[in-house]
Amino acid sequence: MPDSLYLLRFDDICPTMNWPIWEAIEAPMMALNLRPILAVVPDNRDPRLVAGPPRADFWEQVRRWQAMGWTIALHGYQHVYVNRDPGIIGLNPQSEFAGLPRAVQEEKLKKGLAIFREQGVRAEAWVAPAHSFDRTTVQLLAELGVSTISDGLWHLPFSEDGRMTWVPQQLWDFRPRPAGVWTVCCHPNPWTREAAARFAADLAAYASRITDLATVLERYGQRKPTFADRCTGWYESGWVHGLRPRLGRTLRRLPFQGARP
Repeated sequence: MPDSLYLLRFDDICPTMNWPIWEAIEAPMMALNLRPILAVVPDNRDPRLVAGPPRADFWEQVRRWQAMGWTIALHGYQHVYVNRDPGIIGLNPQSEFAGLPRAVQEEKLKKGLAIFREQGVRAEAWVAPAHSFDRTTVQLLAELGVSTISDGLWHLPFSEDGRMTWVPQQLWDFRPRPAGVWTVCCHPNPWTREAAARFAADLAAYASRITDLATVLERYGQRKPTFADRCTGWYESGWVHGLRPRLGRTLRRLPFQGARP
């Protein structure tokens, strides 16, 4: 395998997504036999994800994708943000899960997974709306049988305590990257035809290095996190970016003595 591998991930997959644009995206992926991660909202209630009328055969499409070897991920429950908690990743100050009581999170996850089961779909990974979830979410996912999380800004996947495998997601478009596993996250609803055409060109350029989740898990599913993984993830996720300004303000308030230049 090449040293730098890419995964494709599409968020906000739901009955009211932008289907004309999706068809322009799906065709080149199928032509190249690519197997992306599709983050499916079980019961979308977010009006921002309504790009058109709902597709009556949506769940039939989801089952078809999974049968083709595409990864179907649980993308929250209703994609409705209820607070300003950025969660453990720290990218966006809004959440459907982070900071909520365990019982509330458990109810949402169970309802989302129940919809998947009713539709004959397996939740093969977790993708949090707005990248926001907390340690309670992670614990519940493991208990409910979802053992892969697509998130985090480190360079390589790792298994945490043998119960949860973290597969990082660091990019929102294709670009040259050093050795690592790089997930490109796409939100296709607002795309134009021109954007879809640029995406198809990127697919052709990077096709030899695009892999799938099953292959990544086979290679890295038992890898233990290193100190470098954790430091990179904390720094790039914004944890240190948030700490550093507070630390700077604290230092400026300290009564330092001595000569000044």
